[in-house]
Amino acid sequence: MIPYGKHHINQDDIRSVIKVLKSNNLTQGPLINIFESAIANYVGAKYAVAVASCTAGLHLAAIVSNIKKGKTLLTSPITFVSTANSSLFCGGKTIFADTDSKINISTEEVSKICSKNKIDAISPVHFGGLPCDMKKLKKIADKYGATIYEDAAHAFGAKFSDGSKVGSCKYSDMTVFSFHPVKSIAMGEGGAITTNNRKIYERLLILRNNGIEKNSDNFINKTNQKEKKSITLGTTKCKN
Repeated sequence: MIPYGKHHINQDDIRSVIKVLKSNNLTQGPLINIFESAIANYVGAKYAVAVASCTAGLHLAAIVSNIKKGKTLLTSPITFVSTANSSLFCGGKTIFADTDSKINISTEEVSKICSKNKIDAISPVHFGGLPCDMKKLKKIADKYGATIYEDAAHAFGAKFSDGSKVGSCKYSDMTVFSFHPVKSIAMGEGGAITTNNRKIYERLLILRNNGIEKNSDNFINKTNQKEKKSITLGTTKCKN
């Protein structure tokens, strides 16, 4: 019997999980920042945002790409449903470009479709860890004003022909990774989005955190941003 996936989990992994379980934070703790920095440094991107899954990451990438009703995403038909669904989640439309002989999205097909349709975002899929021709795809996207968010669920650690890593966002606005058990790094679940755009990074952080803004520099109401605010958790007391 050939297993669908086989995980390598050693004692260091187990000790690390136990350490977190015994800590004061099970979610959104200090290890998140350390993890995000490690991801960004490894792939060569400026920023990384950890998310619950690659599906969640693709959904957030679609929102940041302003996909909504009347907008269209172009992607590959050879992928997991999450890629196509990322647009549908936002009320947008998804259409497909055929693949090339390497099972990645065909740049020729993408060019043809973009010339005949208004494409607002392109999500190339690095199937089986083999990178798409991102240099050509970026030229097409720039020509037609489309955002690019890469589906790199299979491609953590992969490199482009110029030596840069998938996730560096050298040819895209965002790259989304998966840490599902059958991917390169098995974490039970989980994902990450990388980007080099500060505004995209800050918006992703807000979206991940249910729309909560913790950076006072971004407050719309500037007159109250310097006022001290405190909330006593577990009670109804709230002092502004």
